Amino acid sequence: MKFGEIEIIEQKEMTEFTQEAASAWNAIGDIVGTQYKPLLYIGGQPVKGVNHIFIAEQTLILARPERHIVIVTINEFDNNYNVVGIERIF
Repeated sequence: MKFGEIEIIEQKEMTEFTQEAASAWNAIGDIVGTQYKPLLYIGGQPVKGVNHIFIAEQTLILARPERHIVIVTINEFDNNYNVVGIERIF
């Protein structure tokens, strides 16, 4: 695999995340006013560390809640996880 190339993971049930993917997803934590539900783990992308890429349902907690489908990118570097991108796709 090349640097920056995404390694696509065969999708199984959401309860069957690899330990790496589960640890990365837990990094999303609580973002005030927003809830996330993972729908699909796409795979990892070697960069400085590894970017774990998910497709998720985002719910914005407003007077009238809004739901969106987003790509969530979580970077793992030196055993630290950080959300580096949330991109709305629908």
